[in-house]
Amino acid sequence: MEIRDGFIVGVHNYCDAWCDRCTLTSHCRVFADMCELEAADDPNLKPVVDAPRHPDDEPEPTPSWLQELLDEINIESERAPKADSARRLPRVVPEGEAIEQRADAYLRRTRAWLQRSDSEPHSSPGEPLAVISWFHMVIHVKAMRALHGLAEDDRSWRDWPADHDGSAKVALIGIDQSHRAWRDLVEVGRVPPAEAAPFLHDLVWLRSALERTFPKARAFVRPGFDEPAEVARLLQST
Repeated sequence: MEIRDGFIVGVHNYCDAWCDRCTLTSHCRVFADMCELEAADDPNLKPVVDAPRHPDDEPEPTPSWLQELLDEINIESERAPKADSARRLPRVVPEGEAIEQRADAYLRRTRAWLQRSDSEPHSSPGEPLAVISWFHMVIHVKAMRALHGLAEDDRSWRDWPADHDGSAKVALIGIDQSHRAWRDLVEVGRVPPAEAAPFLHDLVWLRSALERTFPKARAFVRPGFDEPAEVARLLQST
């Protein structure tokens, strides 16, 4: 795990964007920049945001998280082979189209169910409806990103863990938590088993298909999230 200016490098790349329940926000550069932007729009905090910098402070025209991303893009561009006259065609991903269609169908059906449901998601991130509401979009977005990344991947010049495996892992985590949330709703009697069954079937199918397509996804080590020992040392040092 790499730390830069107190922030975990790349921690935002494989998160579910649910900042309200994340324990690593204090070490996430994207979260810090978002807070700064929100503070700039708050008239009560404007004096703090507009306060002059110390004369010795160097200006930061580009947020560090954005600079990290730009640096990574530049490094990958240098590692990539020179483009031939004809661009390499993306590979066909087995089950890719089926995964895309099933993830989209789950998103649409879940959104419609949430809209017609009498129960509104609670604000608590651990509440089953909140979990279902949040992840029905995350699953689709991360699965699509993983599929597109796999189709474009060229292993001949990559010697680091595949980005598409990290995206697939986030999608799988969303599937696991959504599946658990639907079953919790059934167990407490808030949703009839027959009503939840189609959503559970979708999630089980998507989990199996993604694990077949991305067999290394579960083992992918996400910066910070999958490094508890390193995070514990970081928290002790702050």
